[in-house]
Amino acid sequence: MIDMFSFKKPVKKKVVKISEEMVGNSSTNLVPPPVRRPKKIVKNKSNVSGFYAASYKMLGNRAHILTPRLKSLEGRLEKGMMMVPYEAYLAAMVVGGLIAGIVAIVASAIFVTIINLQPMELRIFFPFIAGAAGFEAVFGLMYKYPEVNVGARNRRLAEEAPYFIGYMATLAASGLTLEGIFKAIAKEETKEEFVKSARYIVRDLDILGFDVITALTNLIGKTPPGAFNELLEGLISTVQSGGNLKEFFTACAKVQMEEKKMVIQKMTSSLGIVAEIYTILLVVFPLMAVIMFSIMATMAKTFLGFDITTVMMLISYLLVPMFGVIIVIMVDGMVPKR
Repeated sequence: MIDMFSFKKPVKKKVVKISEEMVGNSSTNLVPPPVRRPKKIVKNKSNVSGFYAASYKMLGNRAHILTPRLKSLEGRLEKGMMMVPYEAYLAAMVVGGLIAGIVAIVASAIFVTIINLQPMELRIFFPFIAGAAGFEAVFGLMYKYPEVNVGARNRRLAEEAPYFIGYMATLAASGLTLEGIFKAIAKEETKEEFVKSARYIVRDLDILGFDVITALTNLIGKTPPGAFNELLEGLISTVQSGGNLKEFFTACAKVQMEEKKMVIQKMTSSLGIVAEIYTILLVVFPLMAVIMFSIMATMAKTFLGFDITTVMMLISYLLVPMFGVIIVIMVDGMVPKR
């Protein structure tokens, strides 16, 4: 019986020997781990956001006087996704107007001194009038900018809607949930408005812990009326009623594509009208004017008190380029940017 269990003793010695060797090796060959230095966090500071923060620090609660009078501005900031607090933007409006007013006063004072403006009363009061005008101009532009930004965002969303809704239909057909669809769109490394909105929803879901219905409702409050707003409202109804996301996105994509076709058709007809205007103003009118004034030059040397040669030069070097710039601006406003 003793011989049968005699294997225990050498096994124990072997285990003790191996453990001693491991301890010896670990004590002699132990290399301390490299010390990891903390990485420097580089803050991406924006000059614009810094201006808003500095303006709010300068004025503090003094900007609250304008809060009840400009309450509509808060909704425009939210719908434009400007990510600027309402009070900070009000303070920036006041500070920007003051800076513009001071610059206008200094510049106009130098100007009236150089030209020696008379009488003296006008020379004294003109810089203050220019300063008030500069303040009102900058204040008014900053007040109007959020509204312009909302309109631009709405146009971009309308242009992106047919393509992104089709992409969402493809993701829904592959079996992704609504949360997965928005997360897939949020991973896109682009500056499209749909991607920004998807990141906003993912932030509400993952960081703030909202459910998808609440996240969509919050985004509706920050979206201007349009195709994207209708899409979000339809998504809420579809999710609450347990509808099929694939069929919903497919139907929305078809509707958006048909609307896109109608917009392109209208744009094409409008471009045809612009082409006719271009032909008349930049081809027919210069030729007819040169021929007419050339014939008139044989009978009279002047036209409305101007030399006919001077009139022809004005038409060739002033009116024709000006008409060309007007046509370019018209075409740029009609043709979509994407």
